[in-house]
Amino acid sequence: MWFALALVVVVSFLLYVCAFGGSSSGPIGRLHDVMTDCGFARRILGKCFGPRCFKCMETVEDYCCWRPNPVLQLFYLGLMGGGFVLYWTHSCPQMPNPRLPLWHKILSYFVTAGGLAVFTAACCSDPGTITASSLHRYSRVPYDGALYTPKMCRTCMLPRPARSKHCVICNKCVGRFDHHCPWLNTCVGENNYRFFLSFLLYHALLCFYSTYLHGMIIYHLAVDVHRLSEAYYLDEAGNPQAVTWMQCVQYMFMHYNIIVAIGVFCVVIGFALIGFWGYHMWLVWGNTTTNEGFKWSDLKESLKRQKRQAEGLPPKAKVKVEMPRNIYHRGFLSNLGEVLWPLSSRKHDGFVEARAVGGVALGFPPRREAATAEDDESDAEEEDQAEDDTPEPVEGVAAGGHAHAE
Repeated sequence: MWFALALVVVVSFLLYVCAFGGSSSGPIGRLHDVMTDCGFARRILGKCFGPRCFKCMETVEDYCCWRPNPVLQLFYLGLMGGGFVLYWTHSCPQMPNPRLPLWHKILSYFVTAGGLAVFTAACCSDPGTITASSLHRYSRVPYDGALYTPKMCRTCMLPRPARSKHCVICNKCVGRFDHHCPWLNTCVGENNYRFFLSFLLYHALLCFYSTYLHGMIIYHLAVDVHRLSEAYYLDEAGNPQAVTWMQCVQYMFMHYNIIVAIGVFCVVIGFALIGFWGYHMWLVWGNTTTNEGFKWSDLKESLKRQKRQAEGLPPKAKVKVEMPRNIYHRGFLSNLGEVLWPLSSRKHDGFVEARAVGGVALGFPPRREAATAEDDESDAEEEDQAEDDTPEPVEGVAAGGHAHAE
């Protein structure tokens, strides 16, 4: 029994790491990188089965990891569908009972349908795709000179607004980019961040509600049906002894293993989801994103490296550096307002707002009319060459004397 329960907990935890660990820069993120690194398995299979297998594994990895695909969306639907079938066949027949009235059974159907509706809304909503016609909508925040400076996207051939990023999987620029979510098969950005948070919170509450239902079903079966509170066994001397709670658990697991497993699985996934939701609410508190969290970490390491070099210290010496202020943090209520009511969806007047805050319109002024066509062509070639020579992430000095990273 303990082995089965431990297996359910371990599988639930590994599922959480694979699904959401990519957004963490801590131990969970490092474990996610190890688990999702296909290079080792690809090399082993290539050695064992030849170059054809190696090429096949490369194709599979490219499709699953670097292309939009519905694999995890289908997996989510399989989890929801399979879980509901198990609930229908094993848990529903135990309701109603003295511990759970009929309305819980009816409500469970609507709760499941609500989860599918929230998932569909999160998948189908636009994350904030930046195009030539929508560029002005996503250019209403200034460049901070630390993480973001005026720059062209060499793929979309558009000025890149502050807080945006080009997603290599979706192959498009996204405003206020947070991360690419394979569960939704889309990026999480300015326009759909609220739906992503709703998806996490709703499914966490759904899992906790399912845990409550199965806990009450098990309690009803143990106390009202099998009357384990009154059960006893005879010891070696023939004297009656009351059963322990551990024996009750073993008995219930042996006779109702599916119901117990569903309850344990839901409580583990519920805590994982509510923890991930809490992490993103912490990001909202400081008005930062998952992508910017990695950028701040890279910037901090870059500043430390520069300080060690300037002071002639060993490469791993501990030093303290002063980080630039996050100019996008304007208080929790204002930060939350930007999530619930994105800046790009508010009333706009062309690039007026962008010019007012020193956004993308000021970063790319129009060329001088007196310039000749020959000069324009030469300037363009020099700009392209300079951009190609720029390393990623960029390390240098930005406004205010701080190093910046792309």
